[in-house]
Amino acid sequence: MKKVLLTLLLIITAALIAPGNKLTSGRYIRDSRIVTLDNTIFSLEERLRESERKNYEAAIDFIKLHEGFANGRAYRCVSGKLTIGYGHVIQQGESFPEQISEQFADSLLRADFKVSYATAEKLYPEMRGSRKIVLAHFVFSKGIGSLLKSGLRKKIDNGGSVDEEFAKWCYYTDCKTGKKVYSKVAANIQKWENEMWHQDDILYVKAELQKRGYR
Repeated sequence: MKKVLLTLLLIITAALIAPGNKLTSGRYIRDSRIVTLDNTIFSLEERLRESERKNYEAAIDFIKLHEGFANGRAYRCVSGKLTIGYGHVIQQGESFPEQISEQFADSLLRADFKVSYATAEKLYPEMRGSRKIVLAHFVFSKGIGSLLKSGLRKKIDNGGSVDEEFAKWCYYTDCKTGKKVYSKVAANIQKWENEMWHQDDILYVKAELQKRGYR
């Protein structure tokens, strides 16, 4: 296992300093972002928390992109639920104006995502970085029940590869026929979740090596 972890770290590090990723003075530049490789400057925990903070906002932006605003009016989502704003499912007892503003829709979205994030935090309190944001997004878009019953959760708990599990969520259930229907939108969502899941891989590997006594 030690050899596997060391090999994986070398592979990831080599990828980071490949053409296009400039390495200087203990830092690498990737996609115009400078990340220090010196643990004495920023701890792994600090870097994961910073990644989590930035990707929290990235998730909000992504939700706005794939949910759409529908001109601020209520509509039926693909599963037949009455929805408004950026994917807010209208609950029993809730009432909204005929048309809401983008600012109000943003506040609704942030309130909903905050709940989803808190759920992910409760399930995996020690998880940090991009993976925590992926789980929050999964809960937001598919529901906590789907996560609890999913193969994704089993793979996370058992330390397995999650890639194939994300690929299973490219379908939605047609509210009229009850049949599973392939969705390009859903496929794009799972692709985003899978890529986000692996964004901090090098930090997770380094953290695991530190736990095992490597520096």
